[in-house]
Amino acid sequence: MTVALVLAAEADAGMCGQLAALGVRRVDLAGSGYGGEYGSGLLTVAAAARVAGERVLICVGATPIPGDVLARLLGAGGTTAFTGGGGSAGGALVVDDPDLDTLADAAESLATSPEAEDPLGALLGELARRGVPTRVLDAGPDGEGACAQVLADPIARDLAMWALGRDLAPAALYGISLGFGLIAAVWLTLPTLSGKAIGIVALAGSFVVSRAGALVAAAGRWTGPVLEWLGAAAALLTEFAVYGVLAFSAHTVVAGSAGAGLDGIAGNALRNTFAATWGGPGSIGVWRLAIAAMGMLGIRRLADLCYDHAVGGHGLRRSMMRRIEQTITLPTGERYVIIAVTVVFFGARVTFLALLCLGALAMTYVLVGSVLGAGAVGQLKPQESGGIGDLAAYRNDGKLARWIGGVVQGRLPPLLPVLVGLMVTCTLSALGLANLPGILVLTPVESMLLAALGSCHPHDGQRDWLVPPLLLAGEFVFLAALGLSHNVPPVAVFILLGAIVLRHIDVAFRARHWTGISADRIGFGWDGRMLLFGFSAMVGEAPLAYFALSGYLWLLFGWDFLGGWLGDTQGIQDTQSSQGTQGAGDIDGLDLIMEE
Repeated sequence: MTVALVLAAEADAGMCGQLAALGVRRVDLAGSGYGGEYGSGLLTVAAAARVAGERVLICVGATPIPGDVLARLLGAGGTTAFTGGGGSAGGALVVDDPDLDTLADAAESLATSPEAEDPLGALLGELARRGVPTRVLDAGPDGEGACAQVLADPIARDLAMWALGRDLAPAALYGISLGFGLIAAVWLTLPTLSGKAIGIVALAGSFVVSRAGALVAAAGRWTGPVLEWLGAAAALLTEFAVYGVLAFSAHTVVAGSAGAGLDGIAGNALRNTFAATWGGPGSIGVWRLAIAAMGMLGIRRLADLCYDHAVGGHGLRRSMMRRIEQTITLPTGERYVIIAVTVVFFGARVTFLALLCLGALAMTYVLVGSVLGAGAVGQLKPQESGGIGDLAAYRNDGKLARWIGGVVQGRLPPLLPVLVGLMVTCTLSALGLANLPGILVLTPVESMLLAALGSCHPHDGQRDWLVPPLLLAGEFVFLAALGLSHNVPPVAVFILLGAIVLRHIDVAFRARHWTGISADRIGFGWDGRMLLFGFSAMVGEAPLAYFALSGYLWLLFGWDFLGGWLGDTQGIQDTQSSQGTQGAGDIDGLDLIMEE
């Protein structure tokens, strides 16, 4: 490759150095990407495509793209793109030799069309409209592995083409996906193999439809931040529902004994092994494992969002990994395969054990890579101001935490007090909160309130992206241990913690799209919830508080979702124009293979 074109007013020196190191011998500045210069830049692209004679790399945005992303992009083969979030976030497109003439025609057509908000998206849409199959390496949280790319996406692409042909919005597909997930949860409650088989087929259908919804959203016809949250919420609700019904169904299998949750083809063979008692004997042990698996999933999801924010949308290095490495990170498709296999052969207890053990390895792998990655690309962190979109808005602080943080006026770095509070909370929870009489049950809450001292800090350190998921971990561990030690039915603990995880991630998605909240008044924040449940346990009313607050938080989830997210649907509109600037109206060329 000899030519790289940069659609930006001024190419960053770091980008030019990256391209030179990768073997690009000439870098041309094509234009800024907007207004009249947008048209002239595309005409430069068209002219270069006609004379290049070999692959052409087009970079959008002035900021550097991570070197590992560029290397992966150039080595992918064929016409391949890295969206990077589009627009000012930057991205790149490699066009293969056979597609250069089509690229030239597409660029000339777009040069005379109304300006596009996202030049790379417009170019990708026009190429798709002209029948060029484009492979999209899209770095997003919760990336998918081999199961999604090899098994689900071939069917999902056909389904996405069908949906686009009928103007079916991504929101509708996400709703259908959630419906399939709830159907799967119902069938998985049956102890028969035929019932479980139907549940697994429905779960696979939910995953395929969800992937199709993501492909339809990527086609560019519908825009808006709510689409990303709809996909994430539907996936989380589906998986939480499956965890809950698997734990609930465990009491029907030798309830109260060490064999609860061990059934299926070979489950009886494990009743005298460690698998039968890990987490505790009987159905209560299965519930503990289900709660832990849900917590691990929620904490990791929030950590992905925070890390993505910390490095400006460019740092999810695992999205560029080979498929074997993607599988190691245990994304959604791989988790569903584990659920399907273990439920059929061994039962719910082994399902949760496998999810926890493999999930712990995956989380360690991802966190180590993320910590190193955040340090490597820390210089790319955008300098933001305001409280609705910066990293501090991901914390889900309440009024008390914000007041405490205001006392030190943001001078205390946030990570150290969170680590101290989490260590004390986890230690006391492991020793048993039932052994803390009276007001002493508030000791873990007081230790976690140390984290409130950093609530007003800008969270601009290289490791400060760890603070929100650690806060969620502290709240989750405390409320799980408190409920299970104060005679709260485990199903009530599970339902409450599911609502709290979704509240944290809801708040994080709002901050991700600059509609965040500085203090969660109506949801009480992590600090308010911990105090409320601590006081309820102190006065002996923990079960009542868990039932009442879980109902309130789930009602809040539905009501606040409609008011805070779907109330903003004015931003979700059909961006397809008669000139075909996005090219979403013609789906014949849709072949988006998402390697998240």
